[in-house]
Amino acid sequence: MKNTEGDFEDINPREILEFAGELDEIKDDLDSSKSAVNRTIYVKIYYAVFLFLREWLKQHMNYQSRVGEHTKLPNFIKKKGPFAYHINKQIYRDLLLLKKLRHQADYRLTVPSRYSQEFHKWEFTSIADAFKIAESIIKAFKGK
Repeated sequence: MKNTEGDFEDINPREILEFAGELDEIKDDLDSSKSAVNRTIYVKIYYAVFLFLREWLKQHMNYQSRVGEHTKLPNFIKKKGPFAYHINKQIYRDLLLLKKLRHQADYRLTVPSRYSQEFHKWEFTSIADAFKIAESIIKAFKGK
C-alpha cells in the first residue's frame, strides 16, 4: 500500500466551506452526477460549520469534545452559548437544519414520494440558503 501521510495537512474549517463553494461553481462541468456533487456540497457545508464551532467553543468557552458531539455541540450552544438566549437558540436551530441536510445527503439515497409522510419531514433548503446560514453562523462567532 502507498503511504498517504502526505495527503493530510492541517486545515481550517473555512477552507472546507470554500471548497464547497468551488464545487458549487464548477458542478455543471464535472462528470459526476448532479446529486452526488450537491450532496457532497451539503456535507461539506455542515462539517465546515460544525468544525469551526467546535474549535471556537474549545478555545473560548472550554468546550470539551466528546462522543455524541453532533448532538451535544448544538445543545451546548443553545444552553451555554456566548450570545443572548434567542440568538443561541437560532444558531442551534440553524445548525440542526444544516445537520439534517447533511444526514439526508449522506444516508437517504432516494427522495421520498411527494405523497408520503416522509416527504413532509424532508428538508428542501437550497444550497445557496445553506451557504447563507453557514456564513451567518461563522460571522456571528467571529465577531464575538
